[in-house]
Amino acid sequence: MTQPTLVEIRQLGVRFTKRDRHTTVFESLSLDIREGEILCLVGESGSGKSVAAKSIMQLLPQPAAEYTQGQIRFGGRDLLTLSEKEMEAIRGKRIAMIFQDALSALNPVYTIGTQMIDLIRLHAPSRTGRKQALAQAKDLLKQVEIRNVDEVVKQYPFQLSGGMRQRVMIAMALSSRPELLLADEPTTALDVTVQAQILRLILKLKREYGMTVLFITHDLGVVHEVADRVIVMRSGELVEESDKAELFRNPKHPYTRQLLGSMPRIYFEEARP
Repeated sequence: MTQPTLVEIRQLGVRFTKRDRHTTVFESLSLDIREGEILCLVGESGSGKSVAAKSIMQLLPQPAAEYTQGQIRFGGRDLLTLSEKEMEAIRGKRIAMIFQDALSALNPVYTIGTQMIDLIRLHAPSRTGRKQALAQAKDLLKQVEIRNVDEVVKQYPFQLSGGMRQRVMIAMALSSRPELLLADEPTTALDVTVQAQILRLILKLKREYGMTVLFITHDLGVVHEVADRVIVMRSGELVEESDKAELFRNPKHPYTRQLLGSMPRIYFEEARP
């Protein structure tokens, strides 16, 4: 049985303008994100994956970015028609995002605790005090499997490892229990051991929170680990869509076959006598 649709993107057109030069990212992008699934959007760098996610969050730079047509429907509303104030009630609260580079996404001049407290109080009722928000922040850090939380909340982003910073970003994204989590290549800058830990953590939290996840990646190894359904994107166009098992068993588009062919393989030679 197909799950209900949480996000509908229909005929979306996006272009960027710089010094009277136009660059079109999408001419007519259409896709659905279904409730409770992990949808992987996969493709090489520059294919438009991150632009699609940031369009949902309304985070594209203005006025350089322009929506030339289309709709992004969430909760029965077209996000493209909402004011900034209306989007603030959705962004970070009902839809949250984990960015690729946690060091750039976190503010370097504030401690982890201060940033988490401010975020929790922003989306929580006004009666939430700093002491209560700090307790919530520590609890969230424990949920993303960070130990010594009393020390971490006093530290600055540069004092943490890449894996720890990414866990902090996940904790911040979960602070308002969002319906939709957008994960924009959250493991790209991490070594393979930490990457595996972060992937397991996202899968665990997705089950516990009952979230829907849009996972953006260029790594088909990651897709194999986390996806329920996969959309392959090339140069702003969707070239293939299928469930994970079918994609790896029977890729239909030549570009998908090329991506699969680019995955590293380990071959073992038989021992010689």
